Amino acid sequence: MRRIAFDKTGTLTYGKPGVAAIESFNPGLAAGELLALTASAELRSEHPLGRAIVAHYKASEGVPLMEPESFQMLAGRGVSASVDGRKVLAGNAEMLRDHCIALPGDIAARAEAYRNDGCTVIYISVDGRAAGFVALSDTLRPDAADMVGRIHKLGIRSVLLTGDNRNAASGIAKAAGIGDVHSDCLPEDKMAAIERYQSAGDMVCMVGDGVNDAPALKKAYVGIAMGGIGSDIAVDASDAALVGDDIKCIPHLLSLSRKTMSTIRLNMILSMALNFIAILLAMTGMLRPVAGALIHNAGSVAVIINSSLLLKWKRT
Repeated sequence: MRRIAFDKTGTLTYGKPGVAAIESFNPGLAAGELLALTASAELRSEHPLGRAIVAHYKASEGVPLMEPESFQMLAGRGVSASVDGRKVLAGNAEMLRDHCIALPGDIAARAEAYRNDGCTVIYISVDGRAAGFVALSDTLRPDAADMVGRIHKLGIRSVLLTGDNRNAASGIAKAAGIGDVHSDCLPEDKMAAIERYQSAGDMVCMVGDGVNDAPALKKAYVGIAMGGIGSDIAVDASDAALVGDDIKCIPHLLSLSRKTMSTIRLNMILSMALNFIAILLAMTGMLRPVAGALIHNAGSVAVIINSSLLLKWKRT
């Protein structure tokens, strides 16, 4: 195995976005007030980002949210709601443009800084004016960087294959220590990238969890699925599953597979060499049938004992 490919969301990260920052650019509206209005507007939203904002408010403020007086979900844009008599829009920059709301340069510049760090930005407008934004980010698993480092020590190169945008992908890849990044990938793009690597002679191990990872898991020389949070189709398409979603096991799995293959090769060499010598001795008449049978059985026992040493092989 020369290269290992990772999905981002749910594999290197927990797949659960969290609020990284709330910034208000309205002098009459504190950041806490902006969060309360946004959380109320998102209260009826089913979108993961909306649920993350509501969860953050409940965890940090502990004050019951106001129910929105009206609510509308705008597909691909965000939400529109009336909260405490105020018209609140929460969504992307396209949503503000659709409602003819200008995005001031200071807000755009500050939001871009968060986007460059891999965050997703939800812009907020109150009563027809841009008021600020909420930045959300997925959380990198704390053991991801160490895991990638241990894989590199094994001489295996890493690559990130993700459907996320370039900034988000680059931020996670940098934090995890992965240099080769493919962003904005559709399922067929991930599969095509793996096919290119393998056509060039690099056998690829793919690690993923979602439905969109299934083609890549199947295409890769070896597919490893996250067994806990992974989708059923991803687990079915993979060759192995991490039952506890513990990515720290991956370097051990790769090392163990190498050790197993070297043990198999050694067993084959020893058994063939022993049989070859026994045949030569039998041809010269130096080896009697009973002794030959004993040597044959002794060779089988030696192979079993050598293989059993894998049970005591220490995790790297």
